[in-house]
Amino acid sequence: MTIQVTIIGLGQIGSSAGMALARYKKDIVRVGHDKLREAVIFAQEHGAIDKTALTLSGAVKDADIVLLALPMQEILPIVEHISQDLKDGALVLDTAPLKTPLIQLIEDLLPDNVNYISITPVIKADYLDEIRHGYETAHEDLFTNSLMGVIVNENAEKKAVNMTVNLIQLLGASPYFIDAAEMDGLMSTIHLMPQLLAAVMLDISQNSPGWQEARKFAGKHFSQMTNSFGKDEMGGELATWMQLNSENTIRLIDDLIGALEQLREKASAVDQEALLETFEKLQLDREIWLDERADSPWTSAEKNPIPERRGMLSQLLGFRKFKPRGEDSE
Repeated sequence: MTIQVTIIGLGQIGSSAGMALARYKKDIVRVGHDKLREAVIFAQEHGAIDKTALTLSGAVKDADIVLLALPMQEILPIVEHISQDLKDGALVLDTAPLKTPLIQLIEDLLPDNVNYISITPVIKADYLDEIRHGYETAHEDLFTNSLMGVIVNENAEKKAVNMTVNLIQLLGASPYFIDAAEMDGLMSTIHLMPQLLAAVMLDISQNSPGWQEARKFAGKHFSQMTNSFGKDEMGGELATWMQLNSENTIRLIDDLIGALEQLREKASAVDQEALLETFEKLQLDREIWLDERADSPWTSAEKNPIPERRGMLSQLLGFRKFKPRGEDSE
């Protein structure tokens, strides 16, 4: 018996997940859907999907697992659209960087006979410096030897959790269970802050009197600093994040103001030694972090073995009919 995994959103995350599952195509049927025609063509040409669904309803009606690899602002409308088309016992996964407010909203939209778990993919260190965005940055090993956050809500069945964990292992990653609020705090620092800084840099530079001349000389540093705004969906995602996560956003802005004030004091004192010490420590800390990300010592725990025989993946993924949420499932 084969399992259908439907991937909605064939960008970097969605297409990479499809590529990673290609080795199990005898047991897993990969169905893809994306509103962008170019993304669908890329996924087809790179073997990320077996079939293409033209409509959302057609994409999910036979799906055992639905992976929502979408920009954050698109998730709720999509969930609302597909909620009545999901089959009994389907498992819905989202990859949104923000958890606490979205989890409750998604749960309210889904029927009781569907399981839902939120995950946070982490990309392989080898690809951190890629400049491009979207489907063109998809890789079969994007998640290899990386963590994947797992946020389990109180209504999720044990079988759904096991299915999620095993799917993560099939993708080459290691599951990392974490509380939604804690994940939001972490992602605010490492995901939201860079985007806020990019927005501030664009605002300061492009609205300054000297931009007409400065734009002629802006180069690598400026481009890399503002690179996150190269994504088409960046504006909507950042606005959604700040709206739903205002407490963490304000905290980060306050921290940023405090750090800039400290830097201003050192600059005002014309203390080159203090500035040099500060910047050299920051460089060293970054090098240590990059080395750790490349080595991934936190993923060294032995994974459950992945059976290779045809038909065994359905057992591994816990493929059997779920009971509605709230019922015991031993």
